[in-house]
Amino acid sequence: MDLEKVVEQYQRGNKEVFNKIYAETYGLVRFAIYQKIQNKYIIEDLIQDTYMKVCQMIPAYSSHNFQAWIYTIAKNIALDYIKKKKEILVEQDACDFVDKDTHPYLYFALRHLDEIEREVFLLKVLCGHTTKKISMIMNISPSNVNQTFYHARKKLQESLEVER
Repeated sequence: MDLEKVVEQYQRGNKEVFNKIYAETYGLVRFAIYQKIQNKYIIEDLIQDTYMKVCQMIPAYSSHNFQAWIYTIAKNIALDYIKKKKEILVEQDACDFVDKDTHPYLYFALRHLDEIEREVFLLKVLCGHTTKKISMIMNISPSNVNQTFYHARKKLQESLEVER
């Protein structure tokens, strides 16, 4: 599906295509918020807030990288929530993506990655996104995605070898 064309249809007044936009981006929006917020009920509220803001801002959208645009909105909504509630920003760690009982070594190893490495690794491995899609989402070059993924895998390998 060409998401950019669907967004153009929405901008021209075809509100029925919003379901396609939602279906295509929901996982990405949830992932962006899930990295920052630990409460599943708050996550659902913030997902809803994200799509409300998207509906308000979509008439002015013109960046030709909708996935990066909506990903940024979702992350900012999560960060705004944290600031408003004056909660301590606790970066979502591997325990939220990896079952520590089933994969204790991977759970431990993911904690050795910095935020960008963890994000690229999880988008690629857990979400199954391609390098091109991750590049678009994170607004970095495909070679940077590959390099970051390579370093993340290397760090994970080293930390898993030390723990055995």
